[in-house]
Amino acid sequence: MGSGAELCTLLGGLLFLLLLMSGEGAKDESLKESQGVCSKQTLVVPLRYNESYSQPVYKPYLTLCAGRRICSTYRTTYRVAWREVRREVQQTHAVCCQGWKKRHPGALTCEEAICAKPCLNGGVCVRPGQCECAPGWGGKHCHVDVDECRTGVTLCSHHCLNTAGSFTCGCPHGLLLGPDGHTCAEGSPERPTSASILSVAVREAEQDERALRREIRELRGRLERLEQWAGQAGAWVRAVLPMPPEELQPEQVAELWGRGDRIDSLSDQVLLLEERLGA
Repeated sequence: MGSGAELCTLLGGLLFLLLLMSGEGAKDESLKESQGVCSKQTLVVPLRYNESYSQPVYKPYLTLCAGRRICSTYRTTYRVAWREVRREVQQTHAVCCQGWKKRHPGALTCEEAICAKPCLNGGVCVRPGQCECAPGWGGKHCHVDVDECRTGVTLCSHHCLNTAGSFTCGCPHGLLLGPDGHTCAEGSPERPTSASILSVAVREAEQDERALRREIRELRGRLERLEQWAGQAGAWVRAVLPMPPEELQPEQVAELWGRGDRIDSLSDQVLLLEERLGA
């Protein structure tokens, strides 16, 4: 008997706890639904509007009745007509507490808090006159910059610099900031800047220009020597022209053609080099 009574008592306690918890959950939900709502009123709104309907119309006509006699009767037709309708509609209206407002007219909840002074720097108004600030900002209206470098928490391995709403880490000379943005470590030399790349390109261009000018001078010298030889060869040809062409030796003709080809080739090379130099 004793064990049965204890079991009943235990079951009763568990049931009581379950009822208590369910009651608290329902209370929390009701509080959540009624947050910012001071009262709800049910209003009776009168409505007046016109509606269409089918109106019966009775038309008399003559027909042949029993006994083969003519008699009068009626038939029913319908037409569209309009009538005025008056009715009353119940509408629930929520009244917001001070410091709260509705997200849109006609809403039954007041979920949007009102802050007399707006929250700055990304802050959000979560309670009447209370702002929830974004990281890096503080104060009643989120207008105060939080100095993260003086919070006592080590944020950077070497130097910490406070900025508006945030902070940055710096490194001493010879160290570079790692990918995490907080730790300094030894790294490769600094990457070349656009100015250094440009200066290197200018130096290389100057070297190329000097080499081109030197090559052009050498080719011009060779061309001048060939032109002098051509002048001498021309004089020799003019001297031997009175003799029949068939008396010229084949090696003399081949030499003349070879020297002429070399002159043309050198002229083309000089022109190409001058174009490169201009570019």
